Amino acid sequence: MLILISGLPATGKSTIAKNLAKKIKASVIRTDVIRKELFKTPKYTREEKELVYNVTFLIAAYLLEGKRNVIIDGTFYKRHLRKRVYQIAEKTGCRMEIIECICPEYIIQRRMTRRNARKNAKSDADYKVYKKIKKEYQPIKRQHIIIDTSDYIKKNIEDLVNRLGITR
Repeated sequence: MLILISGLPATGKSTIAKNLAKKIKASVIRTDVIRKELFKTPKYTREEKELVYNVTFLIAAYLLEGKRNVIIDGTFYKRHLRKRVYQIAEKTGCRMEIIECICPEYIIQRRMTRRNARKNAKSDADYKVYKKIKKEYQPIKRQHIIIDTSDYIKKNIEDLVNRLGITR
């Protein structure tokens, strides 16, 4: 199974990915982590972004071909990037699900303040980046699950497990 977890910065994508991965025994591929592994101080150029996504897709395809469950965690705010994920699912013949994380903006601001105070934060997105991505966000047109991450994580994960039809 391939799960794409998409959403604006600080909407809880990585928390959902990490906790859901435990339930379905999945590998999590985070674009933020790949970016930091490839670039010590990323500049977020078009070329850098392209390399980050190419590596993400390469790893995902490799794991899926090995019959592993995979969760891809990133904003994926552009349709052309999501389309590449859909193509990987089609090529590998695996089930694909899309989860879009949302939450109120005041929570996003609070999360960003906390996250940006940490030295080892994987995401560099601040509120200015959030506003930019929000303006450019292309809605997901495929059937998908929307999860409000302002709720308790345990409840979110139980809801996702039920909605995904995962048996324990």
